[in-house]
Amino acid sequence: MVTTDEEIARRLEETDSARSARRQRAASTVGELARRHTDLAGQLADLERELGEVLTAAGDVIDVRELAAVTDVPAADLTHWRDQATKTTRTGKRKRPGIARKSGSPTKDSPPRATSPTGPAPEAGGNGGVALAAAST
Repeated sequence: MVTTDEEIARRLEETDSARSARRQRAASTVGELARRHTDLAGQLADLERELGEVLTAAGDVIDVRELAAVTDVPAADLTHWRDQATKTTRTGKRKRPGIARKSGSPTKDSPPRATSPTGPAPEAGGNGGVALAAAST
């Protein structure tokens, strides 16, 4: 017996709806986990910043080595947090003082320009052999 068009369509829809439900569950789960990850990463960044500030402020009364010994927190972690707190954040592109681009200088996007000699062209048989004459004397 041959299956009718309606039965084929119903079976395909059944299969597609099961797949769509699984896809929707997967997308929802990934979205929720990503939101949680973002929240936790923000909390962790705040905590690390606070640790760094405390380590920097207490640096005059207790050093990293002693803190590591009394807290059982690895000195490398303490140093990392402290150093991150002392770094300044930059915004925008850094500009170099005192260096100005010459107008007409090629940029990385412009094609190279042909250069021409700056002095007069040497005459044939005239001054063209000055270096050779100086070297031979």
